[in-house]
Amino acid sequence: MAAIEKDASFAGRSGYETWVFGILKYKILDVMRYQKRQGHFQPLLDDSNDDTIDQQFQQNGRWQESARPASWGEPDQIFENEHFWQVFDACMVTLPDSTARVFSMRELMGLSTEEICGVLEIKENNCWVILHRARLKLRACLQQGWLKEGAA
Repeated sequence: MAAIEKDASFAGRSGYETWVFGILKYKILDVMRYQKRQGHFQPLLDDSNDDTIDQQFQQNGRWQESARPASWGEPDQIFENEHFWQVFDACMVTLPDSTARVFSMRELMGLSTEEICGVLEIKENNCWVILHRARLKLRACLQQGWLKEGAA
């Protein structure tokens, strides 16, 4: 609604979608700040299983053969595929709320780690761990829902 109301103020210094997404980003941050002031903000909990993640790697830090990521094809073609985004949305829903919140703020909203840590009141190393776990879980989910369906 804010973008529609302020449509005349769009100066064209960026793409229209980028401008609208910027408005959305700040609206979400405003809501989170309001929730924090009202005492309704849910703190992040470290809710993932380290053992499951660690089992995907060898002692030297390389992927286990069984956990090695499969080829997804050409990124430009995948990003234009509507089915991919449906699977991605379904995978995002499966993430714990706190993990999805950090991932969305970083990868979809484009906030820096410092900004995320300031808003959520978490330490930077915790933020990086949450992002790492989110990416691993999303990769695994996408491989199940996207790559295996595409092969069928």
